[in-house]
Amino acid sequence: MRAEKSILVGGIRGIHGRVATRLAGIADRYGVRLFLRHDGKTVECSSILDVLALALVRGATVGLLAEGPRAESALAAAADIINDQDEA
Repeated sequence: MRAEKSILVGGIRGIHGRVATRLAGIADRYGVRLFLRHDGKTVECSSILDVLALALVRGATVGLLAEGPRAESALAAAADIINDQDEA
């Protein structure tokens, strides 16, 4: 199964180390491959450094893609982390 959507980065500091680590954990927990797309680049969230290299700041729009049997659930959990306005 495959699920995809565009979301707005809402955290005050954008996607930083803690958020990237949580995204990697979601991929592992749900047994999916999770990807971020931005500015023509696609990275797998299991690589925290690749996620950080996208340098995603608050207000950026990113594509989020999940592949696997629980793709929809993983996508929802990842979207919650990425667009959480209170993330510090």
